[in-house]
Amino acid sequence: MPISIVDHGVEALCGGEQWQVDDLDALASLVAVVMVGRAQLVAGILAGAESGPIVASAALKARLKSSLILEEGKDTWHRDGLLFETICWIVARKGSAPDEVLSDPHRRATNQGADSVKVVFDPAARELEKVTVYEQKCSDNARAKFRDEVLPAFSDWITGTRDDELLQIAIGLLARFNLTDAEHNRAYARLALAPRPVAFRAALTVSPAVFPEAECKKVFKGYDGLAVALDARFGDTFPLDDMRGWFEAFASAVWAKIEAFDV
Repeated sequence: MPISIVDHGVEALCGGEQWQVDDLDALASLVAVVMVGRAQLVAGILAGAESGPIVASAALKARLKSSLILEEGKDTWHRDGLLFETICWIVARKGSAPDEVLSDPHRRATNQGADSVKVVFDPAARELEKVTVYEQKCSDNARAKFRDEVLPAFSDWITGTRDDELLQIAIGLLARFNLTDAEHNRAYARLALAPRPVAFRAALTVSPAVFPEAECKKVFKGYDGLAVALDARFGDTFPLDDMRGWFEAFASAVWAKIEAFDV
């Protein structure tokens, strides 16, 4: 795993992790494979499988180059956000157990829908245990993003405003377990009726690269006001000294990997 992950929760506010990149080249390779539509291959690589040759059409390469290597003056927010979401997916996928299923990462930058959703299923009891909703924000103002976008989004999931989306995504992920009609109905009931087994995980870029718990407390202030238990609230941080500069260099590294794929 090219990223070091350490426990880094904030007492009384949330659990959480902090990430540091140990091998940028290896991380760029994984992100590049995801970006050409091979997320499940990356899941296998993370589990120890060999990747083999990767093929990408010339047309796909051209489109990805235009989204990664931006013209002078072009806004970098969407590119950086998509790269960060992909990194977040890799971290989440590496930490997933066999009875957990994670939604595939977005292939285009989007402000709509959940960034990721993970379901935990008990194969012995044939029951849905938990659904985790992820919100991942690449920003140079983590506090504002968490306060103004992440917390309201999580609140919408809690109040049921987005139940149609939650039910569709979660039940779709459970297809891996070949549920019977009765098991489907029980899973729907678990999600539709209170108390619902839903947890929330926020991930944000932060600065500077040394980002202690006291600073995390400032970012995640108000998390304890969310109407879920402490063990259902998580806040992860990805500290960088120069966030935009780091993603600029990372985008170039990812493009170099894609460019080298077979056609």
